[in-house]
Amino acid sequence: MGIFDIFKKKKTASTFPENELEKTLMQATTDASARHEFYLKLLWNELIVLTIGHDNSQEGYRTLEKDTKIQFVTFENGKIPVFTSTNRIFDKGVINEEVPFIALKGQSLFSLTKGATFILNPYSDYGKELVPNEIENLLDGSIFDQNNEMTIEKETEVQIGQPANYPTDFVNALKILFKRKDTIKAAYLASIKMDKTEELPHLIIAIDIEDDMSSITNEAGPLAEKFMKNEIVDFIQIDNKGGISDYFIGKTIPFYKRN
Repeated sequence: MGIFDIFKKKKTASTFPENELEKTLMQATTDASARHEFYLKLLWNELIVLTIGHDNSQEGYRTLEKDTKIQFVTFENGKIPVFTSTNRIFDKGVINEEVPFIALKGQSLFSLTKGATFILNPYSDYGKELVPNEIENLLDGSIFDQNNEMTIEKETEVQIGQPANYPTDFVNALKILFKRKDTIKAAYLASIKMDKTEELPHLIIAIDIEDDMSSITNEAGPLAEKFMKNEIVDFIQIDNKGGISDYFIGKTIPFYKRN
């Protein structure tokens, strides 16, 4: 998976999102500019981790004694499930009875478990795999130095082209949305594979817009969820500064163009 692959599952009744961390996780699915805030909240908000062993006399919040040993629940593949709220434990009814857990600030949890891989909200509509390298970059702050804008340099291994299966329904829904937006000049699409960490390419929508991208991604994001299901979709802004913008402008035909 890529460094910011968010998985989405078929939606059912849920309280999601119910806190600021979940809101930014949801936004980051389709808006690269929201990822910085998501990582900040992931680091400083409390995360819920299932534990092995439980003492009913110690339910609720308590202060752990020094050198207290805690064993986290892990999946068969060794990955640790972690949740953005207690309600996320019970999404989809996979777990339907009380389970012991502990709440730890993200920074503390990741510092205690260096080298581990986490699955954020494994039973929810929105989740994410957190790999060791990503967590290390989060803890040392280098992840915040990464540019949210997608720039393709000569040294970067990138595969880009048109998708094998054209997302007709999704495109038609975007056209209807874009026609209502006077600030959108044109929109393009492609299938992109950024590096060897991605098993399959994902869809990327490039928008030539005379406004901030957040003015459109807040509405385009739910359409991606509806029509693309568990597919990753990135939205970027055409900046006319070379790189990936040149590919869209010079080698593709916009699927939407303002009259």
